[in-house]
Amino acid sequence: MRILVAVAELAPFVTTGGLGTAVAGLSGALAERGHDVTVAIPGYELLGLEGADRQWHELDAEAPRVVAFRDDAAFGRPGVYGPEPGTGYEDNWWRYLRFTEAVSGLSQGYELVHLHDAHVAAAAVTSATPAVLTIHNASYQLGAPLADAVEVLGPSFGGHDPAEALEWWLGANFLKGGIVTARRVTTVSPTHARELTVEATSFGIGEVLRNLEHPVVGILNGIDAVSWDPRTDPTLPVRFSTRSPQRRAANRRALFELTRLSDGVLFGNVGRMSHQKGLSLVEYYIDGLVDEGFRLVLVGNGEIDWMVDEWVERHPQAIAHLPYSERLARLVSGGADAYLMPSEFEPSGIGQLYAMRYGCPPLVYATGGLADSVVDVDENPRQGNGLVFRAFNAEEFTKTVRRAMRYRRDIPALWRALQARGMSADWSWDARAAEYEALFEEAVGRSSERRPGDRPEGG
Repeated sequence: MRILVAVAELAPFVTTGGLGTAVAGLSGALAERGHDVTVAIPGYELLGLEGADRQWHELDAEAPRVVAFRDDAAFGRPGVYGPEPGTGYEDNWWRYLRFTEAVSGLSQGYELVHLHDAHVAAAAVTSATPAVLTIHNASYQLGAPLADAVEVLGPSFGGHDPAEALEWWLGANFLKGGIVTARRVTTVSPTHARELTVEATSFGIGEVLRNLEHPVVGILNGIDAVSWDPRTDPTLPVRFSTRSPQRRAANRRALFELTRLSDGVLFGNVGRMSHQKGLSLVEYYIDGLVDEGFRLVLVGNGEIDWMVDEWVERHPQAIAHLPYSERLARLVSGGADAYLMPSEFEPSGIGQLYAMRYGCPPLVYATGGLADSVVDVDENPRQGNGLVFRAFNAEEFTKTVRRAMRYRRDIPALWRALQARGMSADWSWDARAAEYEALFEEAVGRSSERRPGDRPEGG
């Protein structure tokens, strides 16, 4: 199938978070499965594009093909969404509608256009090519004055009324416009698909999603299982596998030496230090947990750095807080005893997948993709690969931490089984791409006789 993918960011060219990494992984997997894939991104100033303005320029990339639209008025400025990380330009609605208009024109000649998030969702309104919209972050919907948005977006070649599709409380909502005009809508985990149809967890678009002819489909994100492989990872002090799990102990020692923490049950976390990630739950009983042998390595920064740094001051031999680096992130996955990921809200999550791939059982709150990927060992002893708590409060979180510490210390055979199940599971993008293939066939009106796991015979 000839597929155009449109997105605001793409690793390794420009990325501010998980969106660019996820789209790169999926697009690459689709290309490897025989599809003709082109990924379209905005021509940000940081890409250093040369050549004509208001034109597409091909970037130096292997499959899939990557093109960037140079538009100096919209993107010839510092940064991505704003001049600094975490900031946003006031005219982002205008910038991304101009890019969306360009994507709509480029989509002619493709069999399907795959749109990611609100930045490009409105291309489903104007493109004549069948569209699939994937929602990564429903809280970011992009809005504008309705008349201005319709004027910038231009005419529709797909039979839709732009004003009607975009209209939202007298203004324009780009994500809503894409939802109601795309052939199919997906999000990044089955549980999050259900969460988006419930008002309390839908960011206001629950009714729109509930009224779709075809219900929103949840497909869990994957990981680059070739790059993230403990058998071959050159950043690890010692490589290991399911056949040689004892070798992982050397990485654990290296992580203790690096952080200078005293011995205990070592939990790790990599990512943004924020309330949404659930880390504030640690605060309530941290002193007692430390006395019981709780050790924690936190990698990354964010809005609650002040709280995390207070933990370090109180317990310098039990808590470590370090700036992000990929090498350190891999060491945490490959050396910590357990991975702490108690996010209150997590559409898909990727840290828990890296952790399980590297033999680090995760401890998570049952939300979004965490609920879909982590199976509690007590609830399902034969398939358990981690520990899960189901009420988002400090008491339940702390009980689960203590349960993990007890299992790690006192029942080594159980812990080894958790590690083996996580390491043996297929978290690759290839497995996810097969699910998208079946959905794409539906979107373009084909009745495919291939099973989801079969590869296409041609592009």
